[in-house]
Amino acid sequence: MTITPPRLKPVRTETDILPAWRGTPVAELLALHNLGTGARKYAHPQILIATCPEQQTALRIPAGFAISLHTAAANLKRDPFKVSWAIGIGRVSAIAIVGHTDCGLVGLRNQREAFVEQLVGAAGWERPAAEQHFDHWSDLFAIDDPAGFAVAEAARLRIRYPKIPVAALLYDTADGMLLQIEA
Repeated sequence: MTITPPRLKPVRTETDILPAWRGTPVAELLALHNLGTGARKYAHPQILIATCPEQQTALRIPAGFAISLHTAAANLKRDPFKVSWAIGIGRVSAIAIVGHTDCGLVGLRNQREAFVEQLVGAAGWERPAAEQHFDHWSDLFAIDDPAGFAVAEAARLRIRYPKIPVAALLYDTADGMLLQIEA
């Protein structure tokens, strides 16, 4: 079976925003970040944005617009209560899963020795504990492709929260722009 890779769609004008996102906080996020649209006052956060904690993802969003969760590869599988809290108490009405190019979790399984050595040398761990730690957690966080992972994570969250729009986006570290991902 051939898997079709996701298509990346840039946003250079408001008409580039996919119809599914128009009139939603996802469209506002794309306009704020990519187009420099002016911010308005927010009575409560509009969107939950999940991003990777790596420093190269720097979104241009105004204060009060979003609740942000920084988790490896924007993976929210271990944060279900935080997502539900953002909706139930924070009153967000959309979710954006923002992967990024050059993600350090791509090929994580190939970085086992470097990971273990760093925990032993820099953190003072015993080698067996560092190895077990990597072996236990790496499968949860390793990804093959940031765009593909964002699509899968967005699809998973759409099932859990069927009334909430969930967008898969990719931050391009080369130009600092958000790209829409079409599966």
